[in-house]
Amino acid sequence: MIHSIDNICFSQRQRLTFIESIAYWEGAVDRTRVSAAFKVSENHVTKDFRLYKEVFPGNLQYDESHRTYRPSRRFKPYIGRGSAEEYLSLLRSHVEQNTGNVVVPLLESIQADVTPQPKSILNIAILNAFTRAIAAGTGLNIQYQSMNSGKPRPRKIWPHALVFGGTRWHARAYDAERESWIDVVLQRVLTAKPVADLHPLTDIHDKEWETMVTIEVVPKRGLTSDQANVVAQEFGMIQKGDSWVWEVKLRECLAGYFIYLYRLDVKGDARRRIELKDPAIADKYLPPVN
Repeated sequence: MIHSIDNICFSQRQRLTFIESIAYWEGAVDRTRVSAAFKVSENHVTKDFRLYKEVFPGNLQYDESHRTYRPSRRFKPYIGRGSAEEYLSLLRSHVEQNTGNVVVPLLESIQADVTPQPKSILNIAILNAFTRAIAAGTGLNIQYQSMNSGKPRPRKIWPHALVFGGTRWHARAYDAERESWIDVVLQRVLTAKPVADLHPLTDIHDKEWETMVTIEVVPKRGLTSDQANVVAQEFGMIQKGDSWVWEVKLRECLAGYFIYLYRLDVKGDARRRIELKDPAIADKYLPPVN
């Protein structure tokens, strides 16, 4: 049954996922809603509904009096996950967007908002230089404004990956001067000129990128058991022995950014409801000033 949608295009899969998610979480979805969300004609959307009904018969029922589709009593998510995260991500994308390719007018029936995040100014030419260097395995001569220096300094680097640390993008790169792998914040790169040189030492691997580590986060000590239980739900913790634990598996080069993002290195923060199971790892993983 699912085989008939295996080869549909990405845009149509997005529309079908949208149809299923809105029907489930809000109880109804119609052609006008989908047409406005994806800027396609209602006739186009009619084909999407027809395909959905053919592939997943009986999952949605048409309400003729309101000209809308509703989930049937035996409804179950097929093309989407049906998870809370999936729907909430649609809400968040609506609030944050106007920069994305798909406008999702969800707030017609569900009011929502999010705390604004800084919109970093990233020079397109800089990002382009980095992505091309990564793809080709070549180097870059850059002018970089480090927080350790009052003025920009030249560096020759070989980037191999882009990383989002929770608030900004940076590149993992081999630095010729330091002869080691460093994090290069893209917004701090003032100029980037490609060089044809391949990495001089192909046998040197970025161990902090390749190594996966597990950080254990627990409800803050001193909370009552009832308080700890709801904190565990907030962060998706699992029961481990007689305590709740959020086991975060990530690349070693991201561990410090994770700790910094959740203020797990800050001592005496009365508002924080979580903490590291082993506080000593904060000093081990916090990224250096760069």
